[in-house]
Amino acid sequence: MEKLINLYNSRLNTYNNQLKKLLSKNRVVSAIRLILFLSTFAISIFIGRFGIYPVMSTIFLALIPFLVLVKINVGYGKKIKHLKALIEINKNEIEALKGNISVFRNGKEYVNYEHCFSYDLDIFGEGSIYQSLNRSCTKGGADVLANSLKDPLQEKNKILLKQQAIKELSGQIDLRQNFQATGNTVLESDEEQTSSSAWFSKNNSVFKNDRSFHEEIINWINTPFNFITIKLLPYLLILLPLATLVLFAFTVLGKFPFMGFVVWALSMLAYVGYYIKKIAVIHNRIGKKVDILDKYGKLLYHIEKEQYKSEYLLGLVKNTEVNKLTASMELNKLKNLVKALDNRANILFAFFANAFILWDLQVVFKIEKWREKNQKNMAKWFDTIYKFDAISSMSTFAFNKPEFISPEIKEGDFTLEIKQAGHPLLDEKVRIDNDFTMDGHGQISIITGANMAGKSTFLRTIGVNLVLAMSGNMVCAKEFALSPIPIHTSVRTNDSLQKSESYFFAELKRLKSIIDRLENGEKLFVIVDEMLRGTNSKDKHLGSEALTKQMIKLGASGLIATHDIALGELAQIYPNNVKNQRFEVEIEDNKLVFDYLLKTGISQNLNAVFLMKKMGIII
Repeated sequence: MEKLINLYNSRLNTYNNQLKKLLSKNRVVSAIRLILFLSTFAISIFIGRFGIYPVMSTIFLALIPFLVLVKINVGYGKKIKHLKALIEINKNEIEALKGNISVFRNGKEYVNYEHCFSYDLDIFGEGSIYQSLNRSCTKGGADVLANSLKDPLQEKNKILLKQQAIKELSGQIDLRQNFQATGNTVLESDEEQTSSSAWFSKNNSVFKNDRSFHEEIINWINTPFNFITIKLLPYLLILLPLATLVLFAFTVLGKFPFMGFVVWALSMLAYVGYYIKKIAVIHNRIGKKVDILDKYGKLLYHIEKEQYKSEYLLGLVKNTEVNKLTASMELNKLKNLVKALDNRANILFAFFANAFILWDLQVVFKIEKWREKNQKNMAKWFDTIYKFDAISSMSTFAFNKPEFISPEIKEGDFTLEIKQAGHPLLDEKVRIDNDFTMDGHGQISIITGANMAGKSTFLRTIGVNLVLAMSGNMVCAKEFALSPIPIHTSVRTNDSLQKSESYFFAELKRLKSIIDRLENGEKLFVIVDEMLRGTNSKDKHLGSEALTKQMIKLGASGLIATHDIALGELAQIYPNNVKNQRFEVEIEDNKLVFDYLLKTGISQNLNAVFLMKKMGIII
C-alpha cells in the first residue's frame, strides 16, 4: 500500500507543478491581451484625428494577434481543467488506499431490496463493493459497472475476456486517469475544485448532463429526416448563395439597384423562415451541446489511440471505426456543426449569414447528412465509451489491489476451491482469511457459531468474491477456482408497512423465490443467514430442516448460517450433501476471544448470557 500511495503522491506533485506553470503562462497571456487591447484603444484615440481609415487599419492589425491570444487562453483553460481533474483523481486514490472510499459515488440508486443478492451482500450503497470499484466518469459507464455486478457472467469465455482486458488496462495508469479526467471535467463551469465534496457535487452535475445528453441524442438520431429528403435543396444551397454573391458584386459596382438586392436578400431570409420551425426543432434537440460532444469525442479518442492486445478491448476499438475515419473524428465534425448552428443565436450574424448564404439551412442540411451517415453508429459509440468506462474502473481496482488475484474459471459441474479468502473491503491488517471448498451440486455447508463469531462476515466474503469473480474482477484470496453459478441469498429481509407484510412473511417470500427457481431447474448457489428467525424456536427448527432438505433434493449448493445447532444433525442423514462448519468463541480471563477461523464441526460455545452479564443485565 505504501508503494501505491507514494506513486499517487508522485503523480500528484507532478500535476501540481504542471498546473502552477500553466496558470503562470495563462496569466501572462491574459496580461498581454489586456495590454494589446488598451494599446489599440489608446492608439485609435490618438490617430482618430487623421480619419476613420487609420483607426480601422489599427484595429484590424490588432485583431488578429488578439484572437490568437484568445485561442491560446482557451487552450490553456482546457488544460488547466484537465490537470485539476487529474489532481483530484490522485487525491481520491490516496484517500481510497487509506480506507476512505466515500469520495466515490456509492451507487445508492441501484439498491434494490428485491434483487436476488445485491442488497444482502452490500453490493451498492455507502461502503459498498460498487463504491470501492467505481471510478466511472459517465452515467452510462456507471450503469454498465452496476449491471456487471447485478448480473454476473455465467460463461467462462466471457469472464476470461474481461479478466484479460482488466489485466491489460490495469497497467496503463496514464490512459485510465486521462480518460477519467476527461469525463470528470465540468466544462460548463469555471468554478474551482477545492474539495472532495465540491468534486463530488460536480460529478453529480456531469452525470445528470450525461444522462440527458444520451437520451436527447439517441431520440434525435432516430427521428425522421426533414431536409435531406427535399430533392432540390442540395442544388438550391449552392445556386442561391452563388446568385446572392453575384448580385452583391453587381450592386457594389453600381450595375444592380440597391433596393433590388435588398428585396433579394429578404427573399433569402423568407426562404429560411419557411423552414424556421423545423430548424428550431433540430436546434432545440442538439443545440448548446458543444462541450459535451467535445467531451465524448475526447473519450473516444483516448480509446482509439492506444494499441491493445486483449480481445475485449480490441472489440471496443473496432466499434469506433467508420470507413477511413474514426468515431472521434466524426463526433468532432458534429461538434463543429452544432457550434455553427449555435451561431444563429446571434441576431446580427443570423440576419446577414442567412440573407447571403442561407446559413441555418446550410448547417442543418449538413447535420442531417451526418446523421444519415452515422445513424447506426451512434449507439455503438456510446456503448464503447460506457463499456470502456466500466472496465477502466475495474482495472483501477485491480491496480490498487496487487495482492488480489484473477480467479480460475472452470467448466462443468459446480466446484468452488478457495484458499485464504477474505472480504475485499476489510483492511488486510485486521482481516482474517479462511479456506473453503465445495464440490458438486446439492452440497450444503451449515455454519454454526456464537454471536459476533464471524458467520455473517464469512457468508458475505464468499458471496462478494463470487460476484467479483463472475464479473471478471480480481478477488480477495490466495487461490480461487470456481465454476460459474447464479447466486440467490436470504440474509437481510425487510418487512413492509405499505404492503402490510410482517418480517416473517417477507422472509418466507424470499425463501420461496429460491425454491421456485430451483424447481424451475436452475442450479443455484444459495446463501442463507439465520433461516426463519421471525418465528419461535420449534417452528424455526422444523421449518429450517424442511427447507434445507428441499434445497438438497433440488440440487442447491451453498451456505446456511444458523444458531440452531440441531440443524447440523442433517449431516447424519445426508452425509454426502451436508457438511458442518463452525466459528468458535473462547472465554479467557473473563473476556471473549474470537479467532474468526472456520473449523469443522458444530459450534457448542455460546456468548449471549456472558455478554448480558457484562452489560449489567440481571440473568
